[in-house]
Amino acid sequence: MRKVLKWVAYTVGGLVVLLLVAGAALYVIGGSKMGQTHEVQATALPIPTDSASVARGEHLVLTNGCRLCHGPQLAGQVMIDAPPFRVVASNLTRGRNGIGSTYTDADWERVIRHGIKPDGRPVVIMPAAGYHHLADEDAAALIAYLKTIPPVDNDTLGATQFRAMGRILVGAGQFDPAFEVRTGRSPASRPPAGPTAEYGRYLASVPCAYCHGENLKGAQPPEPGAPFAPALSAASAWPLDAFRTFLRTGTRPDGSRVNAQFMPIEMTRHYTDDEVAALHAYLNSVNWSASTDS
Repeated sequence: MRKVLKWVAYTVGGLVVLLLVAGAALYVIGGSKMGQTHEVQATALPIPTDSASVARGEHLVLTNGCRLCHGPQLAGQVMIDAPPFRVVASNLTRGRNGIGSTYTDADWERVIRHGIKPDGRPVVIMPAAGYHHLADEDAAALIAYLKTIPPVDNDTLGATQFRAMGRILVGAGQFDPAFEVRTGRSPASRPPAGPTAEYGRYLASVPCAYCHGENLKGAQPPEPGAPFAPALSAASAWPLDAFRTFLRTGTRPDGSRVNAQFMPIEMTRHYTDDEVAALHAYLNSVNWSASTDS
């Protein structure tokens, strides 16, 4: 019996040592991932100052969900505060502790479309995979608006922190979707705005494809815990009026309501009639029966 107990003790002790070694290794790997820097060829965007461009930028802020993470005044907020990590959406204004007071035009472009901070490190939970598809004109308008928002002081915000378990999770690859670094060139131009399928395809490439996949035929969204985002083939069959009602209220033609936690109605309700028509036209142009690889 003593031999059995001794064997069990040695086995348990060995497992504990292995777990400690593995945890330490993953902790180091996680820290390395978070500290890794990325090179990107920044695009020198001429940032407009006219009122129409600034208004366009504000519209893009609304339709791309910037306020969902950074708050109604874009002054930042704590998104997650759990034992593994504390994730903070930055204060985008020029107020105290706001990045707007220090960011250059190139910094804004790099962080929005590439998910990379001025020091080259990745931003945590920044949907750069979607914003990477913003064309130069729209990225410039978005930056133009961000440079005009009123300064807001936010002394309680603090910074994003990855605690020990958080670093281990990063090292194990469990938090990879939170780092959406994109180093390639974003689109230089886009189709003219209007109720066309071409413009609808461009609009869909930013927020819609982020969750539903590049071909809109269904995908697993990057957000941890989010359900599978289905193909949008059913929505393509809805009449335009019903499609517009859904995007603005979250109500389907059969009267059921979508889960607004995962379908960003707060974003889509700001689409103009032309933008809704463009998206509808694009969905109707997709060959839904084709392979998802096509």
